[in-house]
Amino acid sequence: MAQRIRARVFGEVADEYERVRPGYPPALVDDVLAYAGPAGRPALEVGAGTGKATVAFAGRGVPVTALEPDPAMAAVLARRTGGVPGVSVVPCAFEAYRPDRRYGLLYSAQAWHWTDPVRRWRLAAEALAPGGALALFWNGDAFADPALAAAVAAAHEPFAADLPERVDTCLGPRDDWPADELAACPDFGDLDRRAYPWERELPAADYLALLGTQSAYRMLAGPVRRRLFGAVGALLGERVVLSLRTELYLARRRDQTCDLQVT
Repeated sequence: MAQRIRARVFGEVADEYERVRPGYPPALVDDVLAYAGPAGRPALEVGAGTGKATVAFAGRGVPVTALEPDPAMAAVLARRTGGVPGVSVVPCAFEAYRPDRRYGLLYSAQAWHWTDPVRRWRLAAEALAPGGALALFWNGDAFADPALAAAVAAAHEPFAADLPERVDTCLGPRDDWPADELAACPDFGDLDRRAYPWERELPAADYLALLGTQSAYRMLAGPVRRRLFGAVGALLGERVVLSLRTELYLARRRDQTCDLQVT
């Protein structure tokens, strides 16, 4: 059996991903476009998934080239954006994409951590016009009820050895990443970080489906995942209230010349 790549397991549940994953606050889109300014068009999206952010930006009249390397995710993305003006879906990894133009905005929703850590900042700078905006954002969530959060964390303990990493209720990217890497990158400046707290309520079954779209759980063997979800599901009522926090990281491409040869 071929080894599964964690960054590519989302396509196994592409339709569920589209159905249960949250979108992004309208205020975030407002802020990204205000930061990018009139020059922030067209936009390049890295790791577009099923189009949660694609539709939000294209709906504001921004032409979007949406890169998505997973064939199943790209198929849902193409289906969802088929009637949306200005969207071009490219089934390609960011590292393999060779732009024939520079973009005023490069953004990535819930996906930048999957890009090549050695090349991603330089590739972003090369794809952007001087002064172009970079916007990276993620949703994080936790149970609104702390007692439920503690009970669910305890239910994970018997399965801890099977999980590829600790699954907890941390909101947003851990530590100071990617702000620390951006601050050290000579290609970018004018850094800004913003957060958007909000709430989401969904049926318990949809919450378990949401967990099933997350890579840590997808990497579990099927029987282990079913037992874990059974233990978590037994703790939930009919509906689950989540406290979400969307973290946004903004930067601007400095004016120095990059290596990209635009043809």
